[in-house]
Amino acid sequence: MYFYLLFLAAILPVIGLGFFIYAKDVNKEPSLLLAKIFFLGFFSAIPVVIAELFVGELLPTEGVSNFIIIFINTFFSVALIEEGFKWLVTKKIGYNNKEFDEIYDVIVYSVFASLGFACIENILYVFSTGFKTAISRAIFSVPGHACFAIVMGYFLSRAKVNNINGSKKLEKKNLLLSVLIPSLAHTAFDAILFYLSDGNVIYLLILFFIFYGVLVGICFGIVGNVSKLQQNLNNNFATGVLSADSNGNIQFHPTSSTIKYCPVCGRAVQGYHFCPSCGFHID
Repeated sequence: MYFYLLFLAAILPVIGLGFFIYAKDVNKEPSLLLAKIFFLGFFSAIPVVIAELFVGELLPTEGVSNFIIIFINTFFSVALIEEGFKWLVTKKIGYNNKEFDEIYDVIVYSVFASLGFACIENILYVFSTGFKTAISRAIFSVPGHACFAIVMGYFLSRAKVNNINGSKKLEKKNLLLSVLIPSLAHTAFDAILFYLSDGNVIYLLILFFIFYGVLVGICFGIVGNVSKLQQNLNNNFATGVLSADSNGNIQFHPTSSTIKYCPVCGRAVQGYHFCPSCGFHID
């Protein structure tokens, strides 16, 4: 019985967050695609552990008293490796998939890849240290992994719009940011905790809670906003251009006076100012 309770304690936060992100997607992604991404994220733990063991020998995070060195070592020996493998799964399977036809989709993909990794990591930690770890990781670590993935997905969505618009330079920039920014966020998260373990408690504990609160607020704000953007990325770009403003909001700019199909839902709109199906403003 104890075995099953530990197992449930390890996987329930993963299931809960996965369901939350999935529920926000108005037009659901195929279950098989999400399962594939999740399990690739799950099994990415194998090369991650190998890489972390190797790099960790060169750039240790334990027994180091200088926070800047801890931060640098954490970036290269932990964060960049973990986020890099999650990025590879998301980019290869999700970003290039024909099902990626709405801005929010890639956030779903990146979160599922991240939760796959978080699932096996959580199981290993919980079974080795018990229920106290399960509680702390349910509050901090698993949502942290989800937040890093949301940031990754946000920049990947911007890269996709750049790709559609033919802005290769901006696409490359956002692809780089899609792995760099979540890696830096992951580094800050872990480095503060590593430094805390050396007894630097009070002010760093306050800093960690502030950082974590801001991170969660920003990331779930992104989910709330981007999940409402049901812009179809594959429809009718001969009649207009999709672009993203500084807030990631998608805008449609017609390049033809005659628009036959809605760029959002693909329904016939010739002669209309608003799409009669989804209400999108045509001109």
